[in-house]
Amino acid sequence: MLPIATNHDTVEALIDVADQLAKTNKNPHQSVHILIIKGQNEYYSSNYEDAVAIYYQALEQAEQLHDSILLAKVTLNLGMVYDELEDYDEAINFFHKALTISQSIKDSSVIAKTYQNIAISYQNKKDLAKALEYNEKANELAILKKDTTMIIDVINNFGTIAYDQKNLVKSLDYYSKALNLYQKIKDRKGIAMAYNNIGLVYLDKNEYEKSIDYFNKSLALATELKMHGFIGDIYSNLTIYYQQKKDFKKAFYCYDRFNAIYDSLAGEKKNKMIYQIQAKYKLGRNTRELEELKVKNRSQLNAIDSAKSSQFYWVAITVLVMVLMCATVYLLYKEKELANELKNKTKELYELNVSKDKFFSIIAHDLKNPFNVLVSYTGILKTDLELFSKEELEQIISDLNEASENGYNLLQNLLIWTRSQTNRIHILKTNFVLADIFNDVKGLAELNLTNKEQTLSVEIDQNLGVYADKDMISVVLRNLVFNAIKFSVKGSVIYLNASLVGSNVRIDVVDSGIGISEESIKKLFTLDKNTMTHGTEGETGTGLGLVLCKEFVEKNDGTIWVESKLGKGSVFSFTIPAERA
Repeated sequence: MLPIATNHDTVEALIDVADQLAKTNKNPHQSVHILIIKGQNEYYSSNYEDAVAIYYQALEQAEQLHDSILLAKVTLNLGMVYDELEDYDEAINFFHKALTISQSIKDSSVIAKTYQNIAISYQNKKDLAKALEYNEKANELAILKKDTTMIIDVINNFGTIAYDQKNLVKSLDYYSKALNLYQKIKDRKGIAMAYNNIGLVYLDKNEYEKSIDYFNKSLALATELKMHGFIGDIYSNLTIYYQQKKDFKKAFYCYDRFNAIYDSLAGEKKNKMIYQIQAKYKLGRNTRELEELKVKNRSQLNAIDSAKSSQFYWVAITVLVMVLMCATVYLLYKEKELANELKNKTKELYELNVSKDKFFSIIAHDLKNPFNVLVSYTGILKTDLELFSKEELEQIISDLNEASENGYNLLQNLLIWTRSQTNRIHILKTNFVLADIFNDVKGLAELNLTNKEQTLSVEIDQNLGVYADKDMISVVLRNLVFNAIKFSVKGSVIYLNASLVGSNVRIDVVDSGIGISEESIKKLFTLDKNTMTHGTEGETGTGLGLVLCKEFVEKNDGTIWVESKLGKGSVFSFTIPAERA
C-alpha cells in the first residue's frame, strides 16, 4: 500500500499528471496502478463513494488484463472500503480473494497486509479469537520482511484486541510501544491514533487528567491533518469523558460535534450509489461474459461451416443455440436479481435515514427540556433570589434536581446507545452470578423507591449463573427497574424475579402501574417512534432506554418482550443463556 499525503487536492493533481503520462505511453497496467492510488486518495479522505467507483473501474481493467498483482491489490483495497462501511462479511470476502491471489503469486507484502486487515474485520465482528490469529500471522510476516510501518500497525492492533478483551494493562503497554515507534518514524497519523487509544484506556482506568491530555493532543493533531472521520471518534470519547466528569455542557457540545461528523460520514458510507456501482460492475461483467460467449459461438460456427458436414453442422447449431439461449436466460435472470437487490438496498437505506432523522428530532427536543428548566430557574434565582420564600425555594430546588436527573439519565442512555452504534462498546461474554447485578440495581434504586414509598421484592437463586456481557445486562436491568418505579403508584410493590427455563434464564420485572396500550406496545422497542409517557409523579422519558434494552439483550443471544394491560400494570421479560460448563 502506498502512503497517501494529507492534502487531497495536491495528490489528485499529481495523480492526473501521472495518468496522462500512462495514457500517452499506452501502458494499461500502469493506468490500473494509478487508479488504485487514486482510489486510496479518496479512501483516506473518507470519500467512500468515489473510492468504490474508482476501485471497481480498476478491478474491471485488471480482470481484462489478467494481471494477478493488480487484482490482489484492488480486491484488498475494496475490502478496506467495505470494512469502513461496516459490511464486515463483504470485507472479509474481498480480503480472502486478495489472499488467494497473493498467495498464488507469492506476494508477501500483500499477504501480510491482507492478514492484518482480516484481523481488523474479525475484531469489528467481535470475533477476537480469529482477530488474534490473523494478527499473529501478520506480525510474523512483518518481522520476516523487516517492514517497520507494518510492525507498528500490528502492535497497535494487538493493543485494540487487548482493549476489547478488557485487559487494560496489556492494551496500554501495546499502545505505548506503538506511540514510541510512530514518533521514531514521524508517522503523524499514527501518532494521532495512538494518542486517542491511550486516552481511551486512561478513561476506562478513571485516570482523567492523563485521559484528557491525550485526547486533546490527538484532537489537535487530527484536526491539523484533516482526519475527518477520526475526529468524530475523538469527540465521541470526549463526550464520554465529560459525562463521567459531570460537565454536561461540554459533554453536550462534544456530542453535538460528534453527531455532525457522524451524520456526514454516515451519509457517505450508506449512500445508495455505492451499491449501484457494485451492481453496475456485476452487470457489466455478466455482459462481457455474454459477449465473449457470442464471439466464441461465432468462431465455432465458422469452424462448422468449413467442415461441410451437414448432419454434424445442424446438431452443432442446435446445441450452440441452446447453450446461447440458456446463457442469455441466466444472465437476464442475474440482471433482474441484481436490479431487485439494488431496489431493496435503496429502500432499506431510505428507511434507515427516515428512522434516524425522526429519532434525532425526538432526542433534540427532549434533551433541551431539562436544560431549559435549569437555565430558566437559575436565571430567576440569580436576579430575584430574595423574593422567594423558603417553601418556594425548596420546590425550585426539587424541580432543579429532577431536571438534572432527567437530563443526566437521558444523556447517559444516549451516550451508551451512541457507543453501541459506532462499535465503541465491545461484547465480552463471561459466566457470572446474576444475583450480583440484582443487588447492585436494588442498591441504585433505593433512593427512588424511598421517594415513592415503594418496595422492590427480589426472588432469585443466589447461585443462578448466566453467560453474557455483565455490563450490558446491568444496563438492561437498571432501565427496566427504574421504568417500573417511574410508572408505578406510591406504596406499590415491584417484583424482580429470575428462573432457569431450559438452557436459558428468564428475568421478569413486574409492576402494578399504569400499564401500556396494545398500540403503544408495538412502538416500545423502536427508535423512530416517540413513545414518551409521563410517570405517576410526572416523570418524563424518551423510550431510548427500552431501545437499548432490546439491542443489548439481542447482542447476548436473548429475547425481550412485554405483557401489559392499561390500568393493571406491566411485566417486562427477557431471556439470556444460562451459565456454561
